[in-house]
Amino acid sequence: MIGVGPVVGSALAIGAFLVPVARHRSQQMSIQSARRQSVPELVDLFRLAVGAGLSVHQVVEVVEPHAPEVFASTLTEVRRRVALGQRFGDALDAFDELGEPVRPLVASLRAAAFDGVALGPALERVAADARLQRRRWAEINARKLPVQLLFPLVLCILPAFGLLAIVPLVMTSLNSLHW
Repeated sequence: MIGVGPVVGSALAIGAFLVPVARHRSQQMSIQSARRQSVPELVDLFRLAVGAGLSVHQVVEVVEPHAPEVFASTLTEVRRRVALGQRFGDALDAFDELGEPVRPLVASLRAAAFDGVALGPALERVAADARLQRRRWAEINARKLPVQLLFPLVLCILPAFGLLAIVPLVMTSLNSLHW
């Protein structure tokens, strides 16, 4: 068996630990991004269901089959909790794990379930805010793009430019010099 030095062994151990952590973090970030992008569609589905005359207690059953994939399991959980006898407003606690993007929607649904607040106008405001928030996130990601492209530019394009344009020029110049 080949002996591995302590530095290499430590680097391998740290790498073996960090790769799964980085992969998990990347998956969580992509799921969170998909949720942020899909919130306006989810709100619009609730708006359509309410506009069709459904009560706040009926909307989840109608919205669930058509909801974006990232919300399907949560809506199924809400339906399961209601079927087990939990109040609709309390069953919406299943949305808490989804974080900030869905809080306004859940607050509107809870207000309608507990206090009898009109759901249509509240969902219109939530939809407008969700679209605005999605636009802000898109602008933030667009601002990050030049920084993200800097690494490939420096590591790939500039060395290739140097090899194809500058090195032949320098070589020609050196060959033309007669010592």
